Amino acid sequence: MRCTAPSHQSNGQGYLLTSDTIGYFMRHYLSEPAHTVDLRASPLLHDDLSRLPPAFVLTAGYDPLRDEGLQYSQRLSEAGNRVTHVCFERQIHGFITMGRVIDEANAAVALCAGELRRAFAS
Repeated sequence: MRCTAPSHQSNGQGYLLTSDTIGYFMRHYLSEPAHTVDLRASPLLHDDLSRLPPAFVLTAGYDPLRDEGLQYSQRLSEAGNRVTHVCFERQIHGFITMGRVIDEANAAVALCAGELRRAFAS
């Protein structure tokens, strides 16, 4: 996790999840600096992504993490993995939990549920 993508600059303040909050979570979740490049924390930083399972990557247009999600889905695809990427351009990080007030959250949940049904059926 490098937090250097353009979306960290453009969306790092004012859209619920801030750059400072990301830093807080990283400091508390990853106890040592070396853990920030561990495959389990930062798969995007690894050279070989070819042996990973199919993925559904959901991003939001006003999320500081948006560009990493896009880059990750592109890298997975380039490595030959099956990947679906959907970006809800008008939304913020965490919008999927706001179904009572944001209709697109319900659409995102339905997309995720459909992907899970397909995955479990195969």
